[in-house]
Formats: sequence, C-alpha cells, structure tokens
Amino acid sequence: MRLKQIDATNVPPIKRFNVNDLNDVVVFAGPNGVGKTRLIQAILHAFQSPTGSAVRLVVEATCPKEKNEWAGKTMLDTRDPQDAQRLAQTLQRAKRRANWESSVIQFESDRSIQQIVPYQFSWDYTDPFEEGIGWNYTFGGLKQRFSDTVHSLFRKVRAQREAIATRAETLQKQGQTTMHLDFADPLRSFKDAFSQLLAPKMLMDADPRHQQLKYSSQGQEFQIDALSSGEREVVNIVFDFLLRHPSDCIVFFDEPELHLHPELSYKLLQTLRSVGPRNQFIFCTHSPEIITASLDNSVIFVAPPKDSAENQAIVVREDDETNQALKLLGQSIGIVALGKRIVLIEGTQASLDKQTYGAILRNRYPNLVLVPCGGKAVLTSFSSAVSAVLDRTIWGVQFFMLCDKDALPTDQQSEQLKAAGRGRLRVLPRYHLENYFLDETVIAASFAEMEPDGSWLRSPEQVCARLVEIARRMTSYAAALAISMRYRLSVGNLDIMPGGVDGKSADELSELLKAKAQSERTRIMQATEDPGIDDAVRSTMNDLAASLREGSDDWKIKIPGRPLFNQFAHAANLDPSRLKQMYLAEALRQGGGVFQDIFDIFGAFDSM
Repeated sequence: MRLKQIDATNVPPIKRFNVNDLNDVVVFAGPNGVGKTRLIQAILHAFQSPTGSAVRLVVEATCPKEKNEWAGKTMLDTRDPQDAQRLAQTLQRAKRRANWESSVIQFESDRSIQQIVPYQFSWDYTDPFEEGIGWNYTFGGLKQRFSDTVHSLFRKVRAQREAIATRAETLQKQGQTTMHLDFADPLRSFKDAFSQLLAPKMLMDADPRHQQLKYSSQGQEFQIDALSSGEREVVNIVFDFLLRHPSDCIVFFDEPELHLHPELSYKLLQTLRSVGPRNQFIFCTHSPEIITASLDNSVIFVAPPKDSAENQAIVVREDDETNQALKLLGQSIGIVALGKRIVLIEGTQASLDKQTYGAILRNRYPNLVLVPCGGKAVLTSFSSAVSAVLDRTIWGVQFFMLCDKDALPTDQQSEQLKAAGRGRLRVLPRYHLENYFLDETVIAASFAEMEPDGSWLRSPEQVCARLVEIARRMTSYAAALAISMRYRLSVGNLDIMPGGVDGKSADELSELLKAKAQSERTRIMQATEDPGIDDAVRSTMNDLAASLREGSDDWKIKIPGRPLFNQFAHAANLDPSRLKQMYLAEALRQGGGVFQDIFDIFGAFDSM
C-alpha cells in the first residue's frame, strides 16, 4: 500500500495540513517546533484506528492481494467508514516475523538500544522467521523490538543447524552415506547489507553459543560494540528492516540523519530502499542533503502555524520558488568533511543523480563520496582550474569530477577536457545519466511481476519500438540542443572591455567601448552565419536519423535520455522515479552490465 493523501486538522501545533499525490518517497521538512513529529504520531494513530481517527488518509493499493481484499478498489479513503474498515482488516491480518506485508513500520527518533539479555534456548528449534507476531508490532519503533531482532538471528542459525542434523539422521536411517551441503547462509542478506554500509568491514558468522555478533576489519576480529555509535545505529536499523523484509509497506522514519555522518545517513537510506518491493518511505528530517536528494519525489515543507486556516503543507519542487524554504534548514558543514576522495557530479539535476549513482554503484567503491556541485557552468570553471583544484589535495581530500555528455557537443571537446583534467575529470559517453535506463530487455523484465501476459510492457520488441517512436519525435529537439550548445561555446562570452583606458575622458572611453562592441558584433556575426547553421542542422539531423535506423542502438547515446525516459514512463503510466527504481533493481539483478561505462569511470577514479 502507499499513502496518497493526508488531511489533518487541529493536530497541535498544526492547524491544517493537507497534501495529496504523494510519491514513493515523502519528506516532511521544516524548522523545529512546527509539529512534524506530532503529525507523524497522529498519522500512525490513524493507521492503528482508521475507523475513528480525526486524520483522513487516502491509501492506494500496490499489489493485487490488496485490491482483492478491498473488493476491487485501488484506493481507500478513511473518511468512508467501509473503506476505513477494509484498511483495518488489511493491517490487522496475521503477520510473520520475516514476511511483513501491507503494513506500517516505524523508526522513531529515539533509537538508543538497551543491553540485550542472551536468549535462553530450549529444545524447541523452530524457525523464528516463520513465527507469527502481533500485527501492530512494528508500530512501536525500533527501540522496543531490537532485542527480538538479535535473538531471531541467533535462533535462525541454531534452527538451521538443527534442521541439517535432523536431515543427516534421516538420510542415515535410510541407508544413505552422503549428503548435499548446498545450504544457504541464513545471514547472507545481513552480511551483504553490512558491507554495503560499512565496507571494507565485514560481518562474520553468528555463534548462537556465545550470542555475540562480530565483524572483521583489516584481518582482525571485533565485537559489534566496537563500531562507532553511528555505525551501530545504522546496523541496528538495517538488521531490523532486513528481518521484516517488508513489501507493500509504509515506512515512517523520524530524523534518519540523527547521530549520523551525512554520508552514512545517505548509505542507510539507499540500503533501506533496496530491501523489499513497493515500499513507501516517509522521512521527517532537518537534513538538507536528504531533502535535496528527494526533490524528484515528494518534499513537503511544514510551515509554522498562522492565525488563519491556511494550509501548512507546502510542496517543494526543484523549479519552484518554495524551494527557498530549504535555506531555512541550514547547510552542510563543508564539502571537505565528507571524505578523502570526493567525486563532484555536474548537472542541474546533480543532487537527484547522486541517488541514482549511489544505487548503481552500491558498495563497489566505498572510498568515493558523491557530491553535487551545480550546473553546466561549473564545467568551464573546472576546465580552467585543474591545477588549482583537481591536481591538488585540500586538507588531504582528493577531488574528481564527472559530468553528463550534454555539457559538450562533440567527442573531440570531451577528450580535450578529459586530457586537461589528467584523468580526474571525465564525461559520460552518453547524453544524460538517464540514457543508461533505455535498455528494452531490462525495462520489459522490470514489468514481469506487474503486468499480465501479453502486455506490451513485457515485450522487449514493443518497448524498443515505443522508445524509438518517442526518440524520432525528439530528433529536432535533440538537434537544436546540440547546435545551440555548439554555437554558445563557439561565441563565448561577450567582452567589450577595451585596453588602455586609464586617464581617458568620457568621450574617449565611449569611443573605445563602441569600437570594442563593434569588434564583438563582427565576431559573433561571423560565428553565427546562416549558412553555417543550415549545414549544422542538416548534418546533425542526418546523424540522428541514422542512429534510429533498424538494428542501431546509437540513438540511446545521442538522444537526450532524461526527457525520453520521462515520456516513456508517462506512456507506461508510472512516475519516472518509480520506473527508475524498478529498472535499477532489475539491471543490478542481471549483473549491472548496462552501467559498465559508469563502473569503468568510477573504477578509474578509485584507482588513481
């Protein structure tokens, strides 16, 4: 399920809060004291008692099972008593500890962990992951359930050992003398997540006898308590989340950045979003990094209350002036505090691209930290400041830079810039980062569990045909972008500053400036002659048309991928950010080959 609309009235200090069309990621932002945490608590209470709550919720089904339980409806509105009852029945159905479906999970801001008493094993070695627990168990927050999480890990290992022993005895009684040992590691997902968060540290096998979780680092063994407080906290959160393995759930997270370094907070959220399908995350945060990285989803600024009944929910968008509200939340302590090797990502969507790059790379290069650095104009400043920035270390920090190909219209200019940066400045081989999200086989596979047999979205051939159709409509747009960029770089900046102006009168200075202006006009006219534009248009359009011929994939490199991907998402009736997340999951499941260019670039940065 997914929360689509919230309508809250008189949840002190909030007087009125109404927001709709919520996405897979929702961020509640705002200064202290406006009531963000109380709003979250009121929403949680409305889920626990939907039939009698003053907070109205509209919830959308995200799987067929929910639609069946809701008598075929895709939306429930708790203002309708029957809908409220249907929602209550879904939330309150039986749950298993490690298969949490269609429910709510809360991570409160107080995530301090108490001393855990060792589990007292009995002769009952049942699988703890399959045990049933209370439907509202995850409403209580992490602090109340972490002891159960740790006990379940050790019980799982013990249960598997008993199952192996029982199987061996059974085979022996049947006269068998051999036994296959292809048993899965019950803690594999926990070990992978531990590495994704804290690489190069690695989680070790659990020993039920001593009930001590350990990890290895640089060839030595340490108890989990040796981690820093922030590292322990993210491990606690992720292990709890992995144990539940939620699907179609709504996850509330109050101040995920609390006690955490910004980069560790970012890795935590990436890890959580990679666990389980179709979950919605609702973050209550002060972090400008989390807010900026979520602008392609739903960011809601909770404004201070006013005397009138004005709506206190302000939707913040990348291109909206309400984006200025983010400045009220403060800034990072500085780029050099993030890590030893910083990769600056160029582009106006860089803060959103950070999430995409992070999801692609996972824990491949733990020493590299991704940082947004602004728009295309930054590229020219870095090309002239290689010796001042990229060739130096500042306080022990090394800098690298990566930009989309749309910053430069020709391959020759890309290679010149790469050479000038001495390998520390690289340009993507494709127009946009989204150009790596156009593989028809990955897209079709992403819809395998969502669409019925026969759907065009499950056919790579039909997906490719639709992408090519959109790309053909965009050829003139793509040509205009490339040519305008080429002429902008060719013309350069207007400069009418003359030399030798000291001691000149007003008339003399005026003549010098007019002469310089005339020289600039002549230069610009020569650079933008009509025949040159005619030739550029025909050449570029022919090149783009050739890339779209049958059997060629060149259009996936040359046509602007961001608008192309967004238009395809619209044709598929999906939000682009949701389709991107589905594509990422499927592409990485297949080995990530579609992102090989990106792996190569970051691998080069990591090895320098």
